[in-house]
Amino acid sequence: MHDIGRYKGFTKSVIHSYDGYIYLKDLGFTGNAVICVTHSFPCKNEHIEIAADWSLVPNHMKVKLVEILDENSTYDIYNKVVTLCDALAESEGFTTLEKRLVSVGLHHGTNLHTSLHWKGFYTIKNKLESLLDKSIYKLLLGVEDSIYTNID
Repeated sequence: MHDIGRYKGFTKSVIHSYDGYIYLKDLGFTGNAVICVTHSFPCKNEHIEIAADWSLVPNHMKVKLVEILDENSTYDIYNKVVTLCDALAESEGFTTLEKRLVSVGLHHGTNLHTSLHWKGFYTIKNKLESLLDKSIYKLLLGVEDSIYTNID
């Protein structure tokens, strides 16, 4: 549901986050609408420019995305789980965070702020693992299989 904005098509940027937000908000699903945006920003709005291809996002969308992040600056556990799960999933199944981040970087490029973006995912991962008292990978069936596959 957090990527529902892709119904308009694929973009390298967070435009799908904006599109999903507008779509779900118009349907009355405000909470789910917010997740469409926040899952793309693991660091909240501290470093908004970390978003992939931020320069492709029209100004009116940037203003609204920043507003949404400002209004929802505290991520609850649900938001953190969705954000991390999105980062651990590929079309073939679960993967490690390291492999997923490198794959995204190779396909979409990186910028001066990429390491901050990656750190945001690790902050969430570490927080959830401390709550679980175990590695998140112990819960993801088949994650070890991804170790043996190539990054496409």
